[in-house]
Amino acid sequence: MSLKAKWFIQNHYLAIILCILILTVVLTAVFYAVGADWKFLLAVIGGLLSFVYFIQNQQLEEARLLKELISDFNERYDSLNGELNAIVRLEDKGEEPGATEKDALYDYFNLCSEEYLFYRRGYIYQEVWKAWVAGMKTFFSDQRIWNLWEKERKNRSYYGLEKFAELKEQTRATCTMDDGRAMLPG
Repeated sequence: MSLKAKWFIQNHYLAIILCILILTVVLTAVFYAVGADWKFLLAVIGGLLSFVYFIQNQQLEEARLLKELISDFNERYDSLNGELNAIVRLEDKGEEPGATEKDALYDYFNLCSEEYLFYRRGYIYQEVWKAWVAGMKTFFSDQRIWNLWEKERKNRSYYGLEKFAELKEQTRATCTMDDGRAMLPG
């Protein structure tokens, strides 16, 4: 299923369910009026109600997954937050990060790239991703972090996150990929 279709269903699933239920009632009346076999009516009603159940179940499963993802990502971020803030607060901004700092930054880059992967696959809501991007911009605006990121992103080992061309730019409302497509559609 395309992401647009997925987000459309996600955002309008109650209206879709209502339309299906109305369609079920209308089809039942029409088929009954033309004398259709009750088994056929039952099959149509069962199929439509099964689809409603599927949509509702899908919503619940995705909500559970989202909660798990956000909990995991936040826990990992919380464990890195102190080290990241210490790096940003360092007085000597010209010095390259030390080994311990680099390890923390690599962990952070991996965390950001995993968040991006799940966002691209449609498991992270846009509102959540936008909040995470705002946080990323805070750290990527530090010159030492940005310099290390510039070196790392050339490896292309960050699930497409390396295509962020404007993470450092604080004034933009959205980020764009190198080819100009918006990373935050809509």
